[in-house]
Formats: sequence, C-alpha cells, structure tokens
Amino acid sequence: MGHGLKKGFIGMIWMVYAAVMSACSPSPASEPAVLPPEESVQTVSIERDGKTTDCGNKEQIGELLFILADMEPTGQQSVQDVPQEDEYTSIHFKDTEDHVYTLFYYEKDSMDYVEQPYQGIYEPAPALGVLLDKLLESGEPVLNDRIPMVMADGAMYYDTGRESTVTGRCGVMDGEITAAVERTEVPSENNQSNFGAGYGYQWGTEEGTLEVCIDGKWMVFKRRYVDESQVYFAGRWWDKSGLSEDTLRWLAWYNGLTGEEQASISSVPADLLDESGISRTEETDAQAN
Repeated sequence: MGHGLKKGFIGMIWMVYAAVMSACSPSPASEPAVLPPEESVQTVSIERDGKTTDCGNKEQIGELLFILADMEPTGQQSVQDVPQEDEYTSIHFKDTEDHVYTLFYYEKDSMDYVEQPYQGIYEPAPALGVLLDKLLESGEPVLNDRIPMVMADGAMYYDTGRESTVTGRCGVMDGEITAAVERTEVPSENNQSNFGAGYGYQWGTEEGTLEVCIDGKWMVFKRRYVDESQVYFAGRWWDKSGLSEDTLRWLAWYNGLTGEEQASISSVPADLLDESGISRTEETDAQAN
C-alpha cells in the first residue's frame, strides 16, 4: 500500500472512530432552572392564547416557585427563544429590580414540560398545569385547591407530586397527621394538613422531605420552613412588618385559642379586618349580639 494511500486509510479510520465516540458520548445535562428569590418577586405574569393574567399574591407566587424549583431535568437542551411547540404557556416573573425571568410550560406526547430558553428543559409536577389553568381562568389569586401541604416539626412540607421509590420500608410511622384545615387554607400547627387527617408519615431519605402514606401510596413532600417574619390568621400568612404591636399581641392570644373559642370572637383589629374576609358590618352585628 502506498504511503499516501496508507495515510488516507488511517485518516478515514480516525474519522469513523471520532464519529462513533461522539455519538456514544452522553449529552450535557440540563442546568437547573434559574428562578428569582421568592422575596424579590413583585408579580408573575401568565400568558396563553392571547390571554394574560397578572398575580401579585405572595402565597400563589410561593407555590408556583416551589413547584418550579422541584422540577426534574430531562437532559434536553433549550436552543431557542421560545419552544417549538404550537401551544405553550408563558410564565414571567418580575422582581423588585425589574428583572424578568421567563419560562414556558407545554404538553408534548402526553407529558408536561417546562422550558427555560438556553437553560434547559424540565419535567414539572402535575400540580403546575392545574395551578396555571386556574390562575388563567380566575384572573386573580386562586383561593381553592391549594397545593397539598402539611406542617411537621415546625416546617411546612409541600406535595411534590412524586411517589416515593423507597422499597423495604419500615412499618413504624414517625408521625401522624391528626388535624386538618380546609383546602383553601394553610396549616398553622404541627401534624396538620390541608388535605385531611389520619395519614401516617415517615421522614424521607432525601434531605428535607417527608413521605406521607395516602391511599396506599407514599407521596413525597418537600420542606419549606415557616417564615418567622409572618404570622397566621384567617387562612393566610401576614407580614408582621405591616401589623401594629397591639395587633401582633392580639394574634398571639388569638392563635392560642381553640377553634371553638376562635369562632366566638366578635372583634378583630382594624388592620386585619378589611382583608380577613370579615366585613365591618358582620363585626358590628356580632358585637351587638
């Protein structure tokens, strides 16, 4: 074989080898989605089919960010400004410095995906699609069907929509959900949920998780600590900075009462009254009785 022919043959073998190795090499994994800190978000804007809804409700923003932060990377890369799908929902978070964080939600082959341009493609929990639908339908903060959550050991745990993969589980429970609030409300005490009582739970193998046995399935809940800068009243968390010292003392007393005792209270501090769902007329009538 001539010298030139031999060099060409070796070069061809090298090219084939390089092509095979390139094809066998794993594609780079998706980077985690870039999300704004919850405390810095002013509003979230949701767009679909020409309809736009703006939401400034802190609880709903927190739920949305929680679901997005817990997405599973698919390993697929995002290489365009918008998804290639014909139909998608745009999610725009705007922070206090007017920075905008954009993600897109869409369905493909009966699967839900979230794509962040040039960052990655992810699989979210089913709760994301439900929450986006209801925000778009209502045009205002969703007050029903909150994400399932449970308070345990002083922290709030939110449903991830994932079933545990743990096998050979110990039969001894670490705790039990013994009390429940309405699905429209947020739990305010340990071993309380907004999806019912009587469920046993165990601490998860993943850090910061709790696994609850619901209808024979172990569902994974992820921790989110209670914010010490907030106080609970009338189904929501209030920023302490916006309340007077007298109101904070009243809330400390009120939250120490039983549910029956709370129901008998007829007077509410003025800075809570307008937004608590109790009208001034109702309060006046109650005091008159």
